[in-house]
Amino acid sequence: MVQSLLQKILLLMFLCGAIPVAGGAQQSPQALFDEANKLLSSGQNMEAAMLYQQLEDQQNLSGALFLNLGIAYQRADSLGKAKYYFLKSSQFEETAARAEQALDYIDKQFSHQSAILPKLPWDVATNWLQDNIGAPALLAAGLILFNLGILFFIARWFIRGLPRAVKTMGFTIVGLAVVLMASAFYTQYVSNRYSVAVMVTEEAPVAETPREDASLVSQAFEGYTFTVDHKRSNEQPEWSYVRMSNGLYGWIPTKEIMIL
Repeated sequence: MVQSLLQKILLLMFLCGAIPVAGGAQQSPQALFDEANKLLSSGQNMEAAMLYQQLEDQQNLSGALFLNLGIAYQRADSLGKAKYYFLKSSQFEETAARAEQALDYIDKQFSHQSAILPKLPWDVATNWLQDNIGAPALLAAGLILFNLGILFFIARWFIRGLPRAVKTMGFTIVGLAVVLMASAFYTQYVSNRYSVAVMVTEEAPVAETPREDASLVSQAFEGYTFTVDHKRSNEQPEWSYVRMSNGLYGWIPTKEIMIL
């Protein structure tokens, strides 16, 4: 009876977590990162990549994590994935310079190079706003200016003797505010609808329609970059509608690319 009671107590303690399970302890993110770094230093590249990806899956993200993932895949001769992670690392200020250097190097290693059309001025401006300011900051600035412009109108109505230039200035400020708010909404729309993707397999077709027997638009190779249209892609879960860097549009199997 005593033994039965003891077993019940131990079971209750186990269910409540008072007794730890052997082997159930988890490493801290820093310990896991350090272990991955040791594996990378010793040349165990894929083993290091697996640990780095555990951190990525846990949302412990940093520029150093993506930079090291890129290095691991570069050493493992998986250049498409290396480029993908170097691009992600370039989005962090602390690793941007090193990631850009790595991208310059790795782009020269691909056996196939894609033609690249220059971006339209509006696309350049939108990308700059996304990377350097962001839609929330644009919207906040627009709202502040809009309220300031309204104050100029109110001042012109209630304070006699103010020059007419105050009214003109109010119109100008409100107009600028409207432009900023419109830019904020458009920038957010573009950010939500489009993403950059990298080809991570050796070769894949870009088709006119999302079918394996469709006519080809072009052939894509490892390291090619695309602009993915999420709105169109949602129509076909296994395919992505993309714009190639040479300006052509088509469908590519989603499994062939990695989307930033």
